Amino acid sequence: KLQCCCARGWRECLSFAGEKKFLLCTLSLSLLLRFPTPFFPFLSLALSSPRSSCPPLPSVPQQIRSRMASEALAEAVSAGMGGAFSSSALYPIEIAKNRLQATKKPSAEEEKEAAAAGNKLKAPTMSSVAADLYRSEGMGGFYKGFQYSAMQSATEKSIYFYGYTFIVKGWTAAFGGDPSAMGGVLCGCLAEWVHLPVTLPIDAITVRIQTGDGFSNPIRILRQLLREGGVTGLYSGWTAYIVLCLKPAITYALFDFLKKYLLAQKKKKGQSASSLTALEAFVVGAIARGVATIAVFPYTRAKVIVKSTKAVEGKAPPTIAGTVAQIIRDEGFLSLYQGCAPEVGRGVLSAALMLMAKEKINMAVRKALGVRTGAVAA
Repeated sequence: KLQCCCARGWRECLSFAGEKKFLLCTLSLSLLLRFPTPFFPFLSLALSSPRSSCPPLPSVPQQIRSRMASEALAEAVSAGMGGAFSSSALYPIEIAKNRLQATKKPSAEEEKEAAAAGNKLKAPTMSSVAADLYRSEGMGGFYKGFQYSAMQSATEKSIYFYGYTFIVKGWTAAFGGDPSAMGGVLCGCLAEWVHLPVTLPIDAITVRIQTGDGFSNPIRILRQLLREGGVTGLYSGWTAYIVLCLKPAITYALFDFLKKYLLAQKKKKGQSASSLTALEAFVVGAIARGVATIAVFPYTRAKVIVKSTKAVEGKAPPTIAGTVAQIIRDEGFLSLYQGCAPEVGRGVLSAALMLMAKEKINMAVRKALGVRTGAVAA
């Protein structure tokens, strides 16, 4: 039914989706059918095979496909370079923040035992974690594994924006206009799942390096992860992304919305501008990332705990849902937000720096590729 609906036309497709509440599936299938991308070649081929009951889909002109590919490439290159830049610049905050999130807060029983012994246990803070790291490993401890984090960030951002550009262009062709705020979130969620098969293993290795003692060889960590859980061990904590996929979706959808609003206001004032200034991109990116980070933070902390926990023989590996429940049971609900402040601060600065760099790099890449400026919102 979905394929027949997509073949009949976008308007009928939207109507059918609204009636049957299949909007997400319909949109996904429709985008794959009309705009097959490198990420889904076999699925696109299978879905677009001729059926006797469905008329063939109209082909997309080669010129449009080439322009879409060039725009997607410009977005991917600029986002990847911006992601690597922001990740490297803020890595000391990143490593201290992850160690704080992986640290458990002392339970009430432990505090009582310590008080009876004349000691006082304090909840971990960003400053205490950073001080411990400096005492044990020196300044080098704040930069261990930064190259892998930069690689993971560059890969994630480039693949995300490549897929996001195709999806947004497909939405525009489908419905005759840019996505709304909710449509932007939906497009962002779909794009987020595109990069996860590639970036989750890199993230698993990076988190182990960041939360471990001393510098660990990434090859040794990879072997350890494979011994503990096989290939699936590289994807531990993936269920958190059912919620965490909303973070970049909210960030970039809100950034797109605010960017278009600011550019429209400039146009009303008679100012000619096709992109935000560095300061404007920084402020808008900071606002967008702050809102998104707070919304999904409990799952961010649970993901770090799951990825940093080593497997114990005879014991089932921790799950996201089980970790969230255990934190609430042992440490209280507010402990779900332990490390939220540095996460918001680092995330805001990271997104702001990445989007600021991306805006400027994007202009240069577009000129080099001969792509019309302002064709795609960053």
